[in-house]
Amino acid sequence: MGFRKSDSYEAVFFVENQQVTKHLMFSEFEAMLDGLGALPDYADQEAKAVYAVIGKDGTIQALVFFILYFDEDGKADASWNVPIERLAEVSGSGPDLGGGPIRLACRGQCSINWHLNDLWDPDMTPGSNDFLRLKKAVELNKLRFQFEKAEPDIPVLSPSDPVLDDLGLETEVEKRTKLARLLKEQRLRIRTLESSREQNVDFGDREQKIILHAYKNEIQELKQTNEQLKLINEKLKLKLGKRNDQFLKLQDQVSDQSDLVSKLETRLKGASAGDKERLERQKMEAELVLLKEQLDRKDLDLAYREEREEQLRSELEELSESRGASSTNEGMFDRLKALDVVYVAYHPGAGHITMTASEIRDYVDNPNAFVAAKCYVTEEQYLAWLEHFDQPICQHAEGVGQVCGKSVSKVSAPGDFQEGVSDMCESHKGYAG
Repeated sequence: MGFRKSDSYEAVFFVENQQVTKHLMFSEFEAMLDGLGALPDYADQEAKAVYAVIGKDGTIQALVFFILYFDEDGKADASWNVPIERLAEVSGSGPDLGGGPIRLACRGQCSINWHLNDLWDPDMTPGSNDFLRLKKAVELNKLRFQFEKAEPDIPVLSPSDPVLDDLGLETEVEKRTKLARLLKEQRLRIRTLESSREQNVDFGDREQKIILHAYKNEIQELKQTNEQLKLINEKLKLKLGKRNDQFLKLQDQVSDQSDLVSKLETRLKGASAGDKERLERQKMEAELVLLKEQLDRKDLDLAYREEREEQLRSELEELSESRGASSTNEGMFDRLKALDVVYVAYHPGAGHITMTASEIRDYVDNPNAFVAAKCYVTEEQYLAWLEHFDQPICQHAEGVGQVCGKSVSKVSAPGDFQEGVSDMCESHKGYAG
């Protein structure tokens, strides 16, 4: 660390959308880690940053590609503790950016394994190379480092200088060195590509599992709600049934009392003076019972209406839940379509059918029509063939609800089936009905 302080400069660059967006001196970066500064542009997100060790001549000596999280206020994560200076010292070699092979630490090449997930891999594709992007950022020198211009070293050779004799050998060594560097760069590029691919696959798998888990939970909740509503509905139906029986019973009692009152009125007309008082009392008692039963019937009718309203509200809620589930399914289909999920179903006559997420809606709405279209027949033709395929017998009608029933040859393909021909025995072919 000490030799870097005197023989080199340290900087931190932030990379976003294929460009260097921020340049910081390392001292400024350390102050930000201590909470003395913030970067609002990176609030509540992970930033891709690069720690760079730069020589006095302006050439890059080491690069560490690391990730740093910022909170909602743009403050750096207080628990961040990646030893970027140490990684810059002990990491393996990387590409030559003008001053010889640099020391490089990234996810594809990390000398401290437990910090692997704290790093990211640079893009090395032509036209979008992060190394060249960083080299250009150093050359721009927005941090105003005092770079020293290297003095040209022009050796003077005497005729007896032994270097002349070894000139051809040095050329071969240089070629081998360049080839070795090129191979290292290619290996590094392969490692970074593999690491990036694995990261993308892991992310896709995690996202798909999270989505599926969320939909499973949502479907389970909807099922539970549906079951609860069904239970409530069944209880209401039982109560309504009992109320209806009570209502009919009261209606019969009211009718009986009405008949009794009518009979008493008839008897009063032809009764003697002595019987009239007794009959009048009986009539009044009968009318009182009639009024009481009519009142009970009104009360029961009111209770019946209230319970019927409650049942209708319950059914309305159940319908709303059903529509909500339908809306949820639409969203689920859209998400699964984005993930390129493929469905496979087996049906007689069509075999295994592969469906995309956009086709599954048509399949769920009407499976038979969907399968029939795959077999190039109408739904009616497919259903007639399916009945024949399940039970290959003569369908000639010989009476009410009776058919011939003789075995016929099974037609294996819906397109080859002719209703009235393929489902008739030899004796009945040509008959209609």
